[in-house]
Amino acid sequence: MSVQSTNVLLSWPSTNLETYLVQYCFNLNAGSPWLTLTDNLSAASGPDTTFSHSPGSTNRTGFYRVVRDGAHLWGITNGVTLSGVVTIPVEVANGCGDLVNLGLTENDISVNGVTSQDSPIPLPLQLTVDTTQMSNGVHQISASAAWQDTNGGIWEADSPPVTVNVYNEISFPNWMPRFGELGNTLMIAVQSAHTDADWWVDIYDSQYVYIGTFSGHTTDGNIEGWWDMTGPYGEFHDDDTFYLMITTEWTSSSALQGGASPNASSTAHSGTPRLWKATDPWPAPGGWVTVAQHAFDDIADHDLVYSEFGGFVGAAQGAGWQVRPPPYTDDNGNLAPYAINFHNDSEVSDWATFRSALYDPLSRNLIYFGHAGPNGLGYNQANTNVSISAKEIGRVLHTIPDNQTNRHAFRFVFLEGCSSSKGTLPEAFGIIHKPIDDMSYYTGASIRPSAFVGWDADKNIGIPGGLFYSHVNFIVHIQYDMIANGDGIEPAIAWAAGQPDVSWWLWTSELQVFGFTDLHFGQYNN
Repeated sequence: MSVQSTNVLLSWPSTNLETYLVQYCFNLNAGSPWLTLTDNLSAASGPDTTFSHSPGSTNRTGFYRVVRDGAHLWGITNGVTLSGVVTIPVEVANGCGDLVNLGLTENDISVNGVTSQDSPIPLPLQLTVDTTQMSNGVHQISASAAWQDTNGGIWEADSPPVTVNVYNEISFPNWMPRFGELGNTLMIAVQSAHTDADWWVDIYDSQYVYIGTFSGHTTDGNIEGWWDMTGPYGEFHDDDTFYLMITTEWTSSSALQGGASPNASSTAHSGTPRLWKATDPWPAPGGWVTVAQHAFDDIADHDLVYSEFGGFVGAAQGAGWQVRPPPYTDDNGNLAPYAINFHNDSEVSDWATFRSALYDPLSRNLIYFGHAGPNGLGYNQANTNVSISAKEIGRVLHTIPDNQTNRHAFRFVFLEGCSSSKGTLPEAFGIIHKPIDDMSYYTGASIRPSAFVGWDADKNIGIPGGLFYSHVNFIVHIQYDMIANGDGIEPAIAWAAGQPDVSWWLWTSELQVFGFTDLHFGQYNN
C-alpha cells in the first residue's frame, strides 16, 4: 500500500481469472461497517493487481482488506497428506450478503467428519476435519459457502478443489453414531489401513469402566460386528454412551529391511467416535407433511410443478396415514400438496400452518417443493415468518445435539429445493448425513432406517419458453417407481433418470440420498 497525492494505491499478488472484493473501513472499532469499494475486480494479466482509492479530505487514513471472491481453502496444497483431526483455514468473500453457511464437500457431498457451520459463524473462518471418519486414499475437497443475499435470496460458491491424501492406521468411514432405538445392539464398523491384521476392540461404559474385549483377524482391513450389550458375566449394560478402543497389530514389511526379524510387527491404537443411545418412541404410524411453495406462477403450466408430488400425497392417503397440512385437487384434477403462497397476504399464515404440521408429534415424513438453501427452507431465510432454518428444526425436533432423550427424528425427507443437501438439514431431521447402502449396519445398531433426499446444486424449474418439463417428469417417475414398482429411493432415482422424457442435461446425479439409500415407500413407518 502506498500514498500518491490524495489517493491510496493498493497492490497485491494475484492469479489470473480470479476476482477480488476490496473494502475500506475508517477504523476497526466494533460495529464499524466495511464499505465495499469494488467487487468482482478482475486480476491483472501480470503478477500483481492494483486498485486506487481516494478516501477524501476528511478520511485520509483508514484500513483496507482485499479478499478473493467466492470461497477458497488455504494453508493446504495439492498432494498433502492429512491424518487425525486437522483445521483448514477458509477465505470467503461476497460483497452483497451475509455468510450463513460454511462446509467442506467432496463432489458436492458433505465430507464425513465435518459439521457444517450455520450463522453466526465464528472467526477466524476455518473448518475442523476428523479425517478418521473419511476413507484412506485420495480426496478432492472444496469449501462450500452460502450467503443470504440482500434481496432475500441465497448466493453460493464452492472453492476450487484441493487434492489431498488421507491416511490413518485406523479409520471409521462407515461408523454408525447411534444405537438402541429398536433393540439392544451396538454396531462396530472399523477400517484398518492393513489388509492382514489382528484386532482387538476394548469396550468401556459411560464412566470409563472396562467391560470386555472382542478380538479377531481381518484379511481385507474391515473390522465389523455388533455387541448385544451384555458383559462377561451376563450383566446388561444400558448406558447412554460407550467408548471403544481399537487396537490392530500387523506384520511390518518395513521391518524386513536392515536385517530386522521377519516376525517383527507394528501396532496402532485409536479411540472411536462417540456413540449415543437413540431414544425415539413412535406413538403411531408416521404422518406426512407435504407442501409446495407457489413461487413460479409466471411460468406456463406452473400447476404441473406444484402437483409433481401428487404421487406421494395420494399413496400416503391411500395407506391411511395422516397428511398435513390438507392437500388439494387443482383445476386439472391433479392431487397437490398444501399450497404456500408467495409474496402475498397469506404467505405468513401459510408458513405458520406448515411449521405447525412439521412439528406435530406424529409427523415423520416431509415432502417439500420450493426455495431452499444449505441452511433452511424458504426464499428469504432472514425473515423467519416466511422460512424455517435448519438450526430451528434441529432445536425443535431435539436432533442437534445428537444425545437428547426427547428426540423426534424423521423417517423420510424429500426436499425439492436448491442445494438442500449441502448443509445441516439432514442432521436437523435426525438422518445420518452419509449414504448407507448396507442394511446390516442399521440392524446391527438396532436403529430405524431413514433417508434424506435433496439437491446438491441450484436447479431451474423454468427455462426459456416455459416450464422445464423434464424436471417435473423426473420427480413424477421417482414416485411411480417407488410406489408401483416397489423400488427403493436410490434405485428409483436411477430408473427415473433413464426415462426417455428426462433430459440428460438435468444432471440427475446431483439429487443426493443420505441415510439408507434403499429405503422403500412406507417402509419402517410404524
